[in-house]
Amino acid sequence: MLNKKLIFLFSIISLTGWMLSSFLIISNHNEEKMFIKEKITENAFNIVHQSLQDKKSDDEIVAQMQDWFDKGWTAQTGSIITICDNNRDRFKKILSDNAISTVCRLRL
Repeated sequence: MLNKKLIFLFSIISLTGWMLSSFLIISNHNEEKMFIKEKITENAFNIVHQSLQDKKSDDEIVAQMQDWFDKGWTAQTGSIITICDNNRDRFKKILSDNAISTVCRLRL
């Protein structure tokens, strides 16, 4: 029969392994969520950015996006909605913070 100290040692080693694996699973899950969030908006941002190449100011961009929503252009409006829902910071490359909130309200 194993003595109590050896049983306690094996128990501690076992629990430590479970705790370490749980930590690794959780941290990897959070990294994957961030990666997926970035990739979800990558194509959507490219569609919007390409469509706005000739627009320079926030007012021009917001007016163009309003026109897309009015006309029902689904590629552009769907991309805007995807970015607004998942990662608004992608818009910071082409818009100010005020314009981003205005654009994300257009879909309502």
